[in-house]
Amino acid sequence: MTPTAEDRLPLSGRFPIRPDCRAFTLLEVVLVIALLGVLGGLFISGGSELFRARERTATDVFWQAVQAARLQAVQEDVTVELRFDEKKQQVVWTTPNSSHELDWPGKKLEFLPVGQNDFVLLGGQLVGTGGPAKVRFYADGGVDRFRAQLTDVAGNVTRLDLDPWTCAPVLHPSP
Repeated sequence: MTPTAEDRLPLSGRFPIRPDCRAFTLLEVVLVIALLGVLGGLFISGGSELFRARERTATDVFWQAVQAARLQAVQEDVTVELRFDEKKQQVVWTTPNSSHELDWPGKKLEFLPVGQNDFVLLGGQLVGTGGPAKVRFYADGGVDRFRAQLTDVAGNVTRLDLDPWTCAPVLHPSP
């Protein structure tokens, strides 16, 4: 069977175009592949932070314990006591019926009174002096007035002030 003139390709070198056949051009395919490559590169370089577990800091654990103790006090209509167990290195909150704890990732947690002259300069850092061994969260959502002093594993000291009505951090203007 010999091909006839109608079966052969046109002399221009192009394939015959059928009107019912739709396809992507080579340029469109290359652009899509390039865009996917760029997005993939961005995701791999910057997106890996999304999946990396961040190490819990002493501040994270403190705020988690404060919010859990306050929530329990409000929901159960009881007074909840929050304290730091130095032997077990845990933050503990208790009610008459239950006890909860979180492992402490730092060296120490201290509850300090709120006052003007409750700090001394030791080794170049302001350090709080004395304070209650525990603080109480009440059923109305309030808490005893206190300041928290957190010491991390490296020995860095962070002081946090809490609003006694909302248990939110008190922000101080920068000098």
